[in-house]
Amino acid sequence: MSGASDDWHTVSLRRTEEELRPRLSTKKELLNTPSRKDGIDVQTENKIRRKSVALIQEAGIRLELPCQAICTAIHFFHQFYVKCSLKKYSHLLTAQTCLFLASKVEETSRRIRDVMNTTYRLRYPDKPPLQVTDTEGYWQMKDTVVRHEQLVLRVLGFNMSSRHPHHYALHFLQDLNGSEELAILTWSLLNDSLRTTLCLQYKPEPIACAAIYLAAEMMNHQMGRDGEWWHKFGTNRHEIEDICMQMLNLYEESDSVLCEADMGNNVKYKDIFSEKNISLKVPADRKQSRNSKLELQ
Repeated sequence: MSGASDDWHTVSLRRTEEELRPRLSTKKELLNTPSRKDGIDVQTENKIRRKSVALIQEAGIRLELPCQAICTAIHFFHQFYVKCSLKKYSHLLTAQTCLFLASKVEETSRRIRDVMNTTYRLRYPDKPPLQVTDTEGYWQMKDTVVRHEQLVLRVLGFNMSSRHPHHYALHFLQDLNGSEELAILTWSLLNDSLRTTLCLQYKPEPIACAAIYLAAEMMNHQMGRDGEWWHKFGTNRHEIEDICMQMLNLYEESDSVLCEADMGNNVKYKDIFSEKNISLKVPADRKQSRNSKLELQ
């Protein structure tokens, strides 16, 4: 009886966890966000997302937040602008708020003053830091962040559940006997992928597999005997193809300042992609050009 009870309890917990996970967005939904209705095109929205995520990442590092908290903040930010317009709500304010909220959710809380000062200095490096004695500056911004936090919570439906591919990638690499160098490069690719909306489109497992695949291609690393090793991790070829294409397209954006791993001799990802002309080894009738931009359908 005890064994049956334990099995039921496990299944119940898994079902509850699955129900709590944020709903994934379709490409059609991402093409028709509220920002589009306010006259902001896809390219501009994606550029603002990349810029804001870069700010969150840099601020998170300076605040000495763990990777989990930074990823959660970015996930909150992306989710918020699926339902709200960039024209109506400042991306800087939302970035500050999501970083502050995520630090509490992940139990690595940082003072709101530190979050505000760090993000403000990164956004406005030529301006003097915020002063507590500045009634119209510091205190007004603090009040705005606190009120915006309530809005973010409502927009997210008070669902603070968030899973990230980094954790899965390390376990997958261990199972695949991947090297430390491969793990470092995979981790860096995953950090870069946060500047796309992949976390809204896919579960973390396929994103982790795609990052491992790209890292292995860049290092000429053979991933075991099974050519489609990702099947064992619940991922299919179509997901790998689409995620890889979106990640590769990110490196073609001129404004992308990415968290690249040290490849030595100042070698950049773009150079490696150009030299290797990385392809996905898919049938010719399904292959997409790496230089062609993905269209959200």
